[in-house]
Amino acid sequence: MVLQTWAPFADFEREMRAMLDRHWPEHFLAQSSPISIPVDFDRDGDDLVITAELPGIDPMVDVNVTVEGDTLIITGEKTQEAETKDDHRFLWERRYGRFERRVGLPDGVDPDAITATYDKGVLMVRVPAPLAETPERRQIPVTAPDA
Repeated sequence: MVLQTWAPFADFEREMRAMLDRHWPEHFLAQSSPISIPVDFDRDGDDLVITAELPGIDPMVDVNVTVEGDTLIITGEKTQEAETKDDHRFLWERRYGRFERRVGLPDGVDPDAITATYDKGVLMVRVPAPLAETPERRQIPVTAPDA
């Protein structure tokens, strides 16, 4: 008897991919919706540090990091190195195409202070802590019912 790990979601994903491959051309699916890239969120002091693995891309050409309102947006595109004419693949785990990730930012973040670096396939976005506004001191009146 051979023990196997039960992976119902992997089976479901394989079936969905097969169905999509039969009914829609690959180039249509690649252009219709961007891939959501996984990211890690860490703290470094008061700063929020967001890291994403983006191997095999040129960060100066293929990646955009923008702030729109209170949302940090990481977008880009990973292109396939070589087009294959024959389709003899039996497993295709590497992804190509447009990618996007949106991260909500807290109030008070200065967009001009956000930095992004790329080293050895890892994009690191550093978001400094929001500017803390010191509330104005205000006296709160205390009332009591008439005795």
